[in-house]
Amino acid sequence: MPENYKISDAEFGAIVVQRSRRARRVLFKVKNGGLVVVIPAFSMCSDSLLLGLVEQNREALRRLLSKVVNKMSDVTLYDGKVIPLVEGELRIVADEAVGVGNVRVQQEGDVVVFAYNPANDVSEQGLGRAFSRFILRHIASRYGANLRAMVADYARCYGLSVKEVRIGRGSHTLGHCSRSGVITISAYVLFFPQHLRQYIVCHELAHLTHFDHSAAFHRLCNEYCQGNETLWRREVRQFRFPISL
Repeated sequence: MPENYKISDAEFGAIVVQRSRRARRVLFKVKNGGLVVVIPAFSMCSDSLLLGLVEQNREALRRLLSKVVNKMSDVTLYDGKVIPLVEGELRIVADEAVGVGNVRVQQEGDVVVFAYNPANDVSEQGLGRAFSRFILRHIASRYGANLRAMVADYARCYGLSVKEVRIGRGSHTLGHCSRSGVITISAYVLFFPQHLRQYIVCHELAHLTHFDHSAAFHRLCNEYCQGNETLWRREVRQFRFPISL
C-alpha cells in the first residue's frame, strides 16, 4: 500500500490518508484546507474502517475544519484586501500592468499599495507566503523607525536606558530584551493597534528591571501599561495576523 493515498467522503471530499512511523493511533488534522487522517505506519486500517471513523467523528471534524479554514482565511491574500498599519493602511490590488511574477509598491497618501499581476494567484499558499515575506520586509524597512521611536519615548518616560533597538520578523516571539539592554521588537507588531504595540514595548522595558516573569515583573509591567497588562496580554494572544509566513 502506498505511503499516502486518498479515500472519498460525500461531505468532505478527498481525504488524504497519511502513514506515519511516529503515529501510535489514528488521528485527524487539517492541511491546505482539507482533511488528513494519519495512521500508524504498519497499521492495517481498511478504507471502510477509516470511513467509519469519519462518520463517528463527523460533527467534531466539521468543527475542526471550520476552525482551521476560518483561521486560514484571515491570512489569505486576495485582490482588494486591506490591512491596517501603524500609519494608514496597506492594500493589495491585482493589476495587469504589473509584470507576471513582479510586485509594484507605491505610496498613495497614507495608503501603501501592493500591486501584482492577476495571473499570479496570491491566495495560493506558497506564493502567498512569498508575497507575505515581501510585505513584511517592506513594512519593517518603512515603519521600523516608528517602533524604535516608541521604545525610546517610553524608556525616556520611565527613566530607563536602552542600549539598542532592533527590528525582528518573528510572529511567535514578538519582543525580546537581552541582559545587555538590547531590545528587539518584531515587525509583526506593526499590524497591532496602538495599545497592543504599547503592551509589547512596555513588556520588554519591564525586563530591563526584572529579567524574569515574576510577580514583581508583572506589577511593573502593569504599571507601565496603566493597569491594562492582563487585558492587553489576552488581546495579543487572540490577535490574528493578516499574513502568514
